[in-house]
Amino acid sequence: MSKKNKKKTGFWAGLWRFFKACFLLSFRTVLFAVMLLLLLVAGLWLLFLKTFNAQHISEVITEELQKRLDRPVIITSLDLKFINTLELKGFSVLDTTGQPGYPLLSTESVTLRLQLLPLLQQQLVIDEVSLNSPRFNVVRLKDGSYNMPRLRTPKEKSFYTSELTGKKFAVSVEDWTVHNGVLSYKDLASGVSHAVYGLNVQFEQLRFNELSRFRAEMVLRNKWGDNISDMEITGTGHVNLAGFDWNNFALRSLRTQVFLFQKPVDLLIDLDNLRTPYFNIKASVPAFSDKNLSLFHTEGMDFSLPKSEIAVQGMLDNDYQLLKLSKVTASAEDVTLSASGSVDFSQTPFALDLQGETNFFKLAGKEAYYAPIAPYKLKGTGAVSARVTRQNGKYTLPLLTAQVKNVDGFFYGFKAEGVSGEFQAKTNFTDLYANTSAGKVTVNNSVFDKLNMSASWRKGNLYAYIASTELNRVPFKLSLSVNNLKSRSRKIRTSIYWRDLDPMAFIGTVKDFVTVITPLLKKKPNFKEPVEGQLAWLRNFRDRLPAFMPNFAGNLTADTFSTQVLSGNRFSAEFDFTGMRAGMKNLSGPLEARLEGGVIHQMEKLAEEQQALNITFQPFILMHRMERAGSFKVGQVLKDVPFDDMAVSVDFDKGRMQINNAYTVGPTISAAVSGWTDWVNENFDIIIWTMFNNTSRSGALAENLTDESGNPALAFRVSSSMLKPKLEMLRAKKTGETIRTAQEQGLGTSFKAAQEFIQGDFHAKK
Repeated sequence: MSKKNKKKTGFWAGLWRFFKACFLLSFRTVLFAVMLLLLLVAGLWLLFLKTFNAQHISEVITEELQKRLDRPVIITSLDLKFINTLELKGFSVLDTTGQPGYPLLSTESVTLRLQLLPLLQQQLVIDEVSLNSPRFNVVRLKDGSYNMPRLRTPKEKSFYTSELTGKKFAVSVEDWTVHNGVLSYKDLASGVSHAVYGLNVQFEQLRFNELSRFRAEMVLRNKWGDNISDMEITGTGHVNLAGFDWNNFALRSLRTQVFLFQKPVDLLIDLDNLRTPYFNIKASVPAFSDKNLSLFHTEGMDFSLPKSEIAVQGMLDNDYQLLKLSKVTASAEDVTLSASGSVDFSQTPFALDLQGETNFFKLAGKEAYYAPIAPYKLKGTGAVSARVTRQNGKYTLPLLTAQVKNVDGFFYGFKAEGVSGEFQAKTNFTDLYANTSAGKVTVNNSVFDKLNMSASWRKGNLYAYIASTELNRVPFKLSLSVNNLKSRSRKIRTSIYWRDLDPMAFIGTVKDFVTVITPLLKKKPNFKEPVEGQLAWLRNFRDRLPAFMPNFAGNLTADTFSTQVLSGNRFSAEFDFTGMRAGMKNLSGPLEARLEGGVIHQMEKLAEEQQALNITFQPFILMHRMERAGSFKVGQVLKDVPFDDMAVSVDFDKGRMQINNAYTVGPTISAAVSGWTDWVNENFDIIIWTMFNNTSRSGALAENLTDESGNPALAFRVSSSMLKPKLEMLRAKKTGETIRTAQEQGLGTSFKAAQEFIQGDFHAKK
């Protein structure tokens, strides 16, 4: 071997001996340290077993708990699970007040995790007490008290003196944990019971006289009718058990999730005083529908609610039997609800009284949450307030108020546009009130614009007042009362004012209301198709009389009056009809009417169109022919003839109209009428006395064509069928006297009620 190779071999051998020596030295050092540590631990353990054996610890724990709870505590055995962990088996706390001899608390085992070093200083510091599968039995006695002990919590650490060694131990517990516990509640007075299952709770640095942090999860089981519900709850917060002095109990910032729907409800809870608990709860509720609440028998309600935020403040009184809600607020989308009230669980079944109100919110789109309002096609904004009660198992709605602004909708055939007003319902919608201050309502073909209206429905009676509106662009005013609306013997009274009255247009409006209202009475309108030809005006009018107005009384007034036959000013009428049905077969009652400053239109033209008018106007046509012959001049008799005053008083008897008094006084023609007309059978028998004024004779007149004064006059009788009337000329000598007598007799009314209605301001009462 060369000298160079010998040097290399010596270097690697030396390096190996160096590493080997270092490793052996390190191994001996670590082994010595471990052996020393084991000897130290063994010494400490022997010292712990010698000084603080299981009997001592069990004795300390039992005595401490009995002192704190003032209840007997039983521990059957204590095992050392680890160097710093003890397990108590057969642990129970006996009840002495609620159900004496039964466990107030029982558990399969209790695990205690200790700190070892404080034991050397005569201190028992328990880092955590774990109750495994415990059962808590809370009992409410018949006198209203509970079996829960008041925990004794001295201001300083508790001390225990061992009977075996005479040494004092300072005892403290940091954390408490409950695994898979059961909390049961039983009311000995009512027999009601509740239970909480799967209870898992951890209290951090629990102090019974100050707020301590905790985490919890549980399953709350409730019974609703024949159904049982399990509600999962998880949460964190702070609690002050106040030594189990329930008057001073406090729960702060408890954040919890309640799995009531498919998504959890998030709750934030503050609670004080378990005797009469005061609570403040904030909840974040996910969207849900009536299907999610089937447990409460909400089938068929067909509603859903969007995600909402709820805040509740209140208290439980009368041993948890009376729930008082001082303030409840809920907000979802653009709706905010404020409510308050109470729920009394002491009554069987429970009773409640709640009231609430909302802000103004948009109506459009709300059918997505409550389908039954979809047919109304609502737009605009509205606000709702209501009171709901429950007594003897029945819910009632004492009051519901809805305010609307600029609302469009379709209500039972009434189309509303831009309506602002208020709706009020009392006693389950048996007492209704509504008013509008603006808007437009369309009833079939009739349009009420700029509507200022109020109406009420009470005890089967309807009251409606239109203070002002434009009916088909004509200013209009109405007062209407209907007694016993749903009865066949209903009575209707009305006062109506138009600025311009067209009777045929009015009949059209009545038809529109009949068309809309009749289906509400579960009947179909039975209108005949309009006819043309002879007497079409009569037959169309007769066939459209409303069947729902069997007793109809009131008054009509108008500034102007306009028909095909005549027109005028200051129209007034009073009537009291019975049997007002289509066909007029039962129409009975008086009618008195007056028209001033008017015109009788186009006699010659109308005579050509209607056979009855042709016969009635024949004497005037003859007079006109004589005028052409130069006998006298009466003006435009067969054209538009003015009058100053026209009045009529008649009585209907099953469609037959008896003329009590009728007259016309004017600068050209004055007349009086007597007799009767049967509108049903279309025949008549009337006498007409007519005297012509402002005439100039240019020739002699026959005696039967002059009055006693010598003025041209006519007296004639028209009778028989309206389609084939008969004309009989009578002596005209008493014409002037007859007309003066009719004028002096006048009418039996001054139309005072109508004038008071025009000048008054009528509104339905709330």
